[in-house]
Amino acid sequence: MSNTSSQNCCKSTEKSVVRSNDDAQEDTCYDNAMAEPANNNLINFIATTVETMRDQMATKDDLIKMATSIETLRDQMATKEDLTRFATKEDLAALKDQMATKDDLARMATTLRGDIEQVQLRLDSIDRALGARMGLVETDISRLRSVLYLLVKDKPEMLRLLGQSLSEGRPQM
Repeated sequence: MSNTSSQNCCKSTEKSVVRSNDDAQEDTCYDNAMAEPANNNLINFIATTVETMRDQMATKDDLIKMATSIETLRDQMATKEDLTRFATKEDLAALKDQMATKDDLARMATTLRGDIEQVQLRLDSIDRALGARMGLVETDISRLRSVLYLLVKDKPEMLRLLGQSLSEGRPQM
């Protein structure tokens, strides 16, 4: 295989086809063994690899889309000026000083529990005192009813005023 019309020509050797150019350098074009049918698998492998690499490479459209998405991200990102408008470390430190710690909350909870227990004890003592006084009031009312019944037992019209008649007998105590 020789091409006399171009400056580079390929000449056939025993093992390979060699391209020679005017600078007296020789480059191997391909190995003669590749032309044999047994090496078609190698050629197919190389062709598949080249096709896969071509599919994986980015196209101009892909690069334009990527540049557009980068611009969109850049527009969404905060600048240093934007960040200076937010709270500074000193602001956060001042806020932290105003916040209660877990220990502070635990002390407050303990204090509140103590206050609640005191209120409960006070309510219990008030309940007992009211219970005793209510018992005294009930006793006094019962005595007054008994005295009143004795006073008006001979006057049935007075018993009717009390809401009871003679047939009912003595009022319930």
